[in-house]
Amino acid sequence: MYQTRLRTLLLTLGYQLIWLVLILMTARYLMLSHFVESGQLQSRADDVQRMWLTGLRYDLRIAGMALSPFALAGLLLAAGERSWQGVQTWAPRLLGVIAFLIGAVAIGNYYYYQTYHTHIDVFAFGLMEDDTQAVLGNMWQDYPIIQSTLVALLLGWLSARWAGRTLAHRDRKPWPLAAFIVYLLVALTLLFVISRGSIGTFPLRRGNAQVSDLLSLNKLTPNGFMAIDWAIKDREEDIAFNPVSHAEGETLLAEVGLDSLMARTPHNPWLAEHKPNVVMALMESFGSNMLAFDEPGKNDLLGSLRPHFKEDFVFKRFLSEDNGTAPSLAALFFHSPAQNISHSSAQHQTLSGTPFALYKQAGYKLIFISPGNMMWRNLVNYLPVQGVDEVYDQNALMKRYPQAAKEITAWGVPDDYAYRLAQTLLEEANQPLFISILTITNHPPYETPARYQPQPIATTAAVMAHAEDGTIEQTNILKTYQFAADALGRFVTAVKGSPLGEKTLIAASGDHQMRRLRAFYPREQVLDRAVPFYLYVPKPILAHSPWRFDPLRVGSHKDIFPTLYNFSLSDTPYQTLAGRNMLAPVDDPSRAFGYNVTLWLDDKGAYPMSGKPTFYPWQDEQHLTVSEQGEPVDKAQQQRQQALPELLRWQLNSRVKGFLDPEPDGQNSQ
Repeated sequence: MYQTRLRTLLLTLGYQLIWLVLILMTARYLMLSHFVESGQLQSRADDVQRMWLTGLRYDLRIAGMALSPFALAGLLLAAGERSWQGVQTWAPRLLGVIAFLIGAVAIGNYYYYQTYHTHIDVFAFGLMEDDTQAVLGNMWQDYPIIQSTLVALLLGWLSARWAGRTLAHRDRKPWPLAAFIVYLLVALTLLFVISRGSIGTFPLRRGNAQVSDLLSLNKLTPNGFMAIDWAIKDREEDIAFNPVSHAEGETLLAEVGLDSLMARTPHNPWLAEHKPNVVMALMESFGSNMLAFDEPGKNDLLGSLRPHFKEDFVFKRFLSEDNGTAPSLAALFFHSPAQNISHSSAQHQTLSGTPFALYKQAGYKLIFISPGNMMWRNLVNYLPVQGVDEVYDQNALMKRYPQAAKEITAWGVPDDYAYRLAQTLLEEANQPLFISILTITNHPPYETPARYQPQPIATTAAVMAHAEDGTIEQTNILKTYQFAADALGRFVTAVKGSPLGEKTLIAASGDHQMRRLRAFYPREQVLDRAVPFYLYVPKPILAHSPWRFDPLRVGSHKDIFPTLYNFSLSDTPYQTLAGRNMLAPVDDPSRAFGYNVTLWLDDKGAYPMSGKPTFYPWQDEQHLTVSEQGEPVDKAQQQRQQALPELLRWQLNSRVKGFLDPEPDGQNSQ
């Protein structure tokens, strides 16, 4: 009986293995057909084949690991009548749960890719650390939660039903003992190999997913469970801080092609006597991928910001440093590649080198304003630790402007209240102010105040060609984007039209691309990560400072504050993190690039930060598109791309945990 029971169990597990792999392969097929243009695959038949074969190995590994406990437990439980009855009762239910979970994760990975253009990654943990109620509300509104759950339940029910039938006791002729032992050893060995994903020295790992120069194929190769495993490991690394050595920093600097992480603003006696106010707005989802559909008079996405985009400085070949609000904010304001810095073990530690530290030292009063709730990511507590004098969030805005309470959404009050407060504080100030603004309105559920009268918007053919499926009306998304830009534009207009206009710098950029928009890779990979950098510098400052505007200069978030420093602070050392003054009379070639965690950009084209090293030359600089065909990347560029993220992590560790060794004489690498 033991032999026949064990053979029945192993046969059942074989069927379940096929079923689980089929679920994962079907999800990959749907993602491939929906997210990758068929024309891109015509010249990549070998890459597609590698994607399927490697993806199958990942799927087998997940299915094998899920089923291995059943096989091991069966070795014992098949020996007794009652224990075997327990297997027949409970194994189908547990196998159903496993199939449900695998189906649910596969569906979740599909919608995650649809929204963020990548498989589940470490940013997913950030979503869980956001306002849970608001996130769940957005998911309920924009994703087919009920339908998806029913599909996953159906997958689980079919699995359980099938297992129940195959585990039913059947009389089987016993095999010779030697044949059964060989069968058992082969089955268990095969299950072990499948669960490992490899018969080589190393198990199937993350690096095996790099099957093509087409980034989307690499992103579709792993399944959702493998992606979650990698995300967990990335998160563990993200929140760990360790002391570093100066030698490591010098090596990384050399590999990136930099001589230092420090720079100094020019001596400017006029600026020393006339310190301007500085306002920096990090705008929710102010992505160039949506701005590309702007058509004045038809689909107006700038509103009151339009004249300022024409009059002032705007850099469009520009990238956000990361692809979420929290990581971009951390990188920009805290010089942290770890998005969780504000609620990590370092949350009580004041960091050196930040914009807050620099402006505080220069005698500025530091203000942070957001129409959202700044308990988000513990910012209400963390910002004062970094020297911020006053933090205003939705609660402070509703107290000051009671009508705002009637317009609050799941994420906060409308953006224009934040700008209204900023204008008031500037008018009342008796010392220079550094005001940071984090906007939130351009975010699901995409609602604007009833009082707002929008400029013309239209779901043009170009918009609909890029619109992802969802329950939110596309016109609401367009209207909300316009409202966010219009609110900034009205603020700039008010400042320029007052005495503040001659003593206030205003900068703005997006925290990441606009969600819910499809990107056609590889030609739109830059557009998918680009955000505009808008900058207003008062004429008196320009008259007393050297500058040159080249709208085709390439940059990213790393360049925003070095630019602001050069037009607000005289003879002041600052930490650059590879950034430079975007208005310098002569550009710095060693820093003339844009960096996003997924993409590197220079005046020649784009270089994905993962996958096979590939270069895509510019096809149309004005529309931020690159060639469909990739080219080889030289080793020096590969080295720079690999070293910069490590350098950013190194400098954060050095500021949080310090150094293992004394600094070499005559050197200052920070």
